[in-house]
Amino acid sequence: MSKWYDKPTKIISMKKDIDYVMCIDENGSSSNLTYVLKQISNEKEISEDDKYFTITGCIFTIEEYMSSKKNIKSLKNKYWENGMFYDNKLKRDKCVCFHSRDIRKRDKCFNDSVINYNEFMVDLSDAMKSIQCKIISISINLYEYLKKGYTHNVYNVAFDFLLERYIYATDNNKKGVIMLEARGKAEDKELLEHISKVINHTGTKKISSKELKSKIDGVYFNPKWNEEYSSTYVGLEITDLFSYPIHKYIKRNTKDKAFLVFEDKIVGYPNYKNKGIKIFPPDKK
Repeated sequence: MSKWYDKPTKIISMKKDIDYVMCIDENGSSSNLTYVLKQISNEKEISEDDKYFTITGCIFTIEEYMSSKKNIKSLKNKYWENGMFYDNKLKRDKCVCFHSRDIRKRDKCFNDSVINYNEFMVDLSDAMKSIQCKIISISINLYEYLKKGYTHNVYNVAFDFLLERYIYATDNNKKGVIMLEARGKAEDKELLEHISKVINHTGTKKISSKELKSKIDGVYFNPKWNEEYSSTYVGLEITDLFSYPIHKYIKRNTKDKAFLVFEDKIVGYPNYKNKGIKIFPPDKK
């Protein structure tokens, strides 16, 4: 039987001895380096929208994760029959997926013609506030990163920082799994090779491989929906909803309403700079 580090694998159910699950989402593009480098070469500034790459992790105990699944399912059932909607493209019923971009754009099942959008947003904010988890987030300032001569893969660098913060935020002698959203076969394979190397062999600059292996039982790549489109991976949805406002906060240095809803869940709150939220290289703001 293959292990999680042999090839990108999705996790269907948690083992009984697992204590935590950390779900991860990203914003911005880690492959934006060519454009940024060109701007630097031409001595041109770049917009804040192109400058940052962010990955965010939501750490749940298993009890918190199960409770969150129940709460999100209840909210979906309130606005959509059995939490499902008809997908015109797929020509089939599909479980509603809380995707930050679709919600902001009032797209697809979040359109005013389908639901009472304003009422839904109030309920969604309440649901996000009630969810119990710890939030950690890493942003790479691509402009400063390249100007300082760093050449390592940006996603890998951000992920290593996130791993370290996961270790700091969880209890000793307790194990967890990590769930990322599957992107593409090549990208997932490349990332998994790095993760496997760090956890099983090299460790990070601050955390040994031995400690990482003792606290991380596996790293998995899940799609948004199960194969039948009858359910979603709720932790990924929640992280998506938390990650975008954090990315926006990093870019604009302002806290929007969504950010304020969950700000107290960020590790180190209220002094979360360089703890729950880290910018690398260190930001001048």
